[in-house]
Parts: sequence; C-alpha cells; structure tokens
Amino acid sequence: MLLTSFMMSSIVNAKPLADKNKVNKVNDYFMSQLVAGQFESAYSLMTAYIGVNMTQFEERGKKAALAMKQMEKSQGKPLSFALLKTQSVGEHFYKATYLLKYPAAALIWELNYYQPQKGWKLVDINFNTNIDALFK
Repeated sequence: MLLTSFMMSSIVNAKPLADKNKVNKVNDYFMSQLVAGQFESAYSLMTAYIGVNMTQFEERGKKAALAMKQMEKSQGKPLSFALLKTQSVGEHFYKATYLLKYPAAALIWELNYYQPQKGWKLVDINFNTNIDALFK
C-alpha cells in the first residue's frame, strides 16, 4: 500500500501526453535516438513524461544505456527500428512494442503508459530478446 501511494504521488508530477498520437511521436523519437546511439539522451527525453519514481527510472536508464553500449560492441550499431504493435486496455493502459534491429540480432522494446484521468504518463520502458513472445 505504501508503494502504491508513493507511485501514485509521483505520477502527479509527470507531464502527460494528450493522446496516443503524441505518445507514438515521442516513442518514435525515443527509438530514433537509440538507432543514433544516443542512449542517455533517449532516456533523458522520457523523464519529462515519467509517472513513477524518477530516481529509479534514471537508474534503470543508466543501466540500459550501459547494456546498449555493450550490445553495440558485440552486435554493431543499430540499423533501424520498427513499430510491431500497440495494445490498449480501454483508455487506462497503452503499450507500444518496437523492434530495434542490429546486423545479426534484434531487441524488443516495450513502452508502457498509464492514463489516470486525462493524458498518458510513462510508467515503464523495458527491452528483451524474447522473439518467441511475439508469436503468441
């Protein structure tokens, strides 16, 4: 219950995105920064819309940037990205799933939003290599 209260109080401070079209534009820009190798900038951009604990999000962003730099060393620079799908749970939750393509590998990125009243707030960004999950 304390965690929920803390999370909800943090959400109040986020700059909401007015509609899903704006969410998609921000997401596309985030992904384009990843392709350009601007990992820290990509996460920095998203802090304006974060609806959860800012410190935890920034720490996760630093870890993700480090992982992306290591991925770049082993797989080369990202080639491109593609929006794979979007999903909604009513007008409460929204998820965009992207593919970040490398010469010999791919990462799946998921950006999750919550709309408490009016406007979408980012609650999570994660990436994985579970390509099988895309076929379910």
